[in-house]
Amino acid sequence: MRRQVTAADVAARAGASRSAVSLVLNGRADGNVAPALQERIRAAVEELGYIPQSVGQSLRSRSTRTIGVITDEIVTSPFAGGIISGADAVARESGYMVMVADTEGEEARIGRMCEVFFARNVDALMLATGGLVTVDPAETFFSAPAVLANCLDPSRRAPAVIADEADGSVQAVRHLLELGHRDIALLCGTEESPATPLRRDGFLQAAGEVATQVVPCGWEIAEGYRAASAFLDGAAPPTAVLASNDRTAVGVLLAAAHRGVDVPGDLSVVGVDDQAHVAAQVVPALTTVALPHQDIGRRAMEILLTGISRADTQAPHEPELLPTQLIRRDSTGAAPTR
Repeated sequence: MRRQVTAADVAARAGASRSAVSLVLNGRADGNVAPALQERIRAAVEELGYIPQSVGQSLRSRSTRTIGVITDEIVTSPFAGGIISGADAVARESGYMVMVADTEGEEARIGRMCEVFFARNVDALMLATGGLVTVDPAETFFSAPAVLANCLDPSRRAPAVIADEADGSVQAVRHLLELGHRDIALLCGTEESPATPLRRDGFLQAAGEVATQVVPCGWEIAEGYRAASAFLDGAAPPTAVLASNDRTAVGVLLAAAHRGVDVPGDLSVVGVDDQAHVAAQVVPALTTVALPHQDIGRRAMEILLTGISRADTQAPHEPELLPTQLIRRDSTGAAPTR
């Protein structure tokens, strides 16, 4: 049986005193422990897989009825806030309180946030991201019941809940085919996102034998504008576009407007996200694939609360896919006659 790692082991590995280790683990190191030594202690904690004694005691014998939620940029950006509200609603229904910390896109900060949450004896941890991404959390993240919301760990060390990205593309393309479109373009997001190949596969599967264009793009309005400008100025522009998200779809709408291309008379446009204060407010209102952010948050919290009451050590964990929904608005219409 493997010997339990102690604070003394961490101190020895880092070349630090026990008191310095305690200050770092309890979030009181700033001003008391040199930054370089703090980093060595945190590295030793991760390397050794150390679980603070208070966390082990909490998991064995008592509950603080608190959940720590770590996000990449949800708290500090306007995207995917539904994940947090959905998770919080389920937690409150079960008598738990949620504490949220945001890394502002710096994945290296996840380990430090775990330490701070564990020092406060949270019962479990959730990692939630605004867009579908691949993550590799520090091993300390898995020291308590843990779940991933809208992100994937390649090692599948914890349950994950994500949107069915491929089926979202299938719904969008089928809608366009029903409207008579036979020349459809897909604006692809960046390749580092796991959503990109999933959406592309769904797009190509649903399109079948009709003419398609797969256009590299990104996620911002300017990138959608540039991509749309290129094909609208070409000899044979498509009659419909599935954008990488609602922001790039807005870029397509702007490019079309600047060229006198009528939407949806000459060009139909579909976005992804159903972004609040954008999709329904642009002119024309945007047909879009709504991602189930609130449902992702709710389901992830349900899984997490089950893990608190019943230890689940089964691995690897297969991601759970939640359905997307096509929201039909004014930016799609019958294919033009050419």
